[in-house]
This record gives sequence, structure tokens and C-alpha cells, in this order.
Amino acid sequence: MADHMKLLYTIVIFTITECVFSSSSGDPIKGPFQTSIKGPGVVKAGVPTEFTCSDKCTPGCVYQLKESGKEVDGGVMTVTADGRQESLKLECTAVNTETKVSWTTTKTVKINNPVSVKPTTSSDPQVGKSFEMTCQGSDPATTTTWLKDDQPLSTDARMRLSENNGMLSFTSLLSSDGGLYACKVGNVFSRGYLLSFGTIAVSILGPDTVKAGVEHSFTCQAKCTLPCTTSWQFNQAFSDGSISNNNNVLQWTPATPGRVQIFQCSAQNIQAQRTVQASKTVTVSGSVMVRPALALISMVSLQLLFALSV
Repeated sequence: MADHMKLLYTIVIFTITECVFSSSSGDPIKGPFQTSIKGPGVVKAGVPTEFTCSDKCTPGCVYQLKESGKEVDGGVMTVTADGRQESLKLECTAVNTETKVSWTTTKTVKINNPVSVKPTTSSDPQVGKSFEMTCQGSDPATTTTWLKDDQPLSTDARMRLSENNGMLSFTSLLSSDGGLYACKVGNVFSRGYLLSFGTIAVSILGPDTVKAGVEHSFTCQAKCTLPCTTSWQFNQAFSDGSISNNNNVLQWTPATPGRVQIFQCSAQNIQAQRTVQASKTVTVSGSVMVRPALALISMVSLQLLFALSV
């Protein structure tokens, strides 16, 4: 009985993985079993790019390509990314015309966007202060328009657009000016810039001096009035001891006395293009231990020097 089940299992697996059948004429029918999407891994926003879905099928396969809710039959799709997203995901399904066996594959493509909104200063926006932002990638020969919170921007006497709409200026900011700003150059949208009056602050909690062989905790603590994320960075690698990271808490067990370690963490809001960093210098206490072999060599060297000097 066990042998029969093993044989049946082998036949099923062979059928699923190879998809090999015989037609009424006796010709082998294969596929799909290796569906692929051909096309670049990076596209430029606003530039039409062609992607092709294919497989080795007998007698043949029909294809369907999908991207962002759009579907195309025939295996060839031209995609023009508008720049609002960082990447796009393609999905292709191949179906054997006779057996109806199908295979689906996906491909993620990065979008290179030449258009972006940038503030002209590193100072945080403040109510009552002037402020400027530019539409980088704007072209005098191409129409540039501004949006706020995905709606066409309505201007007033405090706001001024440059001749080609490449720069947006505020003489005095109001709290109502906060929002997500974007510009559109031709058929390409920038990703949003968040004009926010919130604050971002970060600090590192933990001891300045630690003991070798003992686990110590350090916390990257953010105080933000707008959404922010924290992350650790190190300008010096941990060459000994052990370290683990759980979100914003770092556990470090140093191994070498006398070692100095610099901790750095940051809090940021990507849409607001604001990042704040904090650093902390930590010293491992205790004297540096001399290895027994080195101590013996040093003692012998001193004895030789003493003997030679006599």
C-alpha cells in the first residue's frame, strides 16, 4: 500500500511541476512552468516603458498582465509611472490554451522621479515667518502646477509663484498653510512634501560608563508632535561583546575594558524632510587586562635587559 501511495504522490508532483500532458494527437503538451516578466528594474516617471510576459508553452499560452488595477490581455503592457509612488508591481498570469493550467509571477519595479518639492532653507517652518519651496525638475517649457492635499492649490495675497511656477513663496505662514504639497510637471507628479509646524526631538537614555561583561540598555527616545520614526546608526562597529536591537531599545554587553563606543540615533519624518540626531559617548570601565602570555614575554624581556646591563 505504501509503495502505491508513493507512486501516486510522484505522479502528482511530476504533473504539477512539469505540467506535461499529451494531446489527442499524441504531441506533448507542456507549461506554463517558468513564467517571466521582461523589462527594466528601474523606470523613469513620465516615460512609457514596455513589459512583456512570456513562458514556454505547448501548444501555447494566453497571458494577462496587471498593474495598479489595470489589466491587459496578450502579454505586453506599456506603463507610464506618474511618480506618486516609489515603485510599481506587475503581475502576469500565463494559462495553457489546452490544459488551462496557469502560472502567476510578479515583478517589482523602482520608479526614478526627477520631480520633487524641496524647502529652500533647513529651518523649520514657523507660523508668522516667511517660507519658500521649489519644484525641482520644473521646466520653463513645461506647465508646472501646484497641489495641496491632492487638490489644486488656491493662492492668496500672502503667496507668490515665480514666473514659471517653479517656486512657491509665503510672506507669512498661517497654521492653515500646513498640509501635503506637491507639484506636477507635465504628466509627472512629485511625491508629497509635508509642511508641518510640529517638532521633532530625540535623545539617548542610558549610562555614560558601563562594566565589561554586564548587559546595559540604551533607549532612542523621540519626542515628536508630528509622526516620526527612530533608528540607530553607528560610526564605529561593535568589534566585541554582544548587541541586540528591539525597536528603539539597544542591549549591549561589552567585553573589553577601556573601550569607547559612540552611539547615535535619529528621529525623522520623511515627508516633512526633517531629521534630528542625538549622540552619546559610552566608556567601558575597568583596567585593560594583559594576557598571561604577553605578561610572561614582558617579564623575560626585562630580565634579559637587566642581565645585559650588568
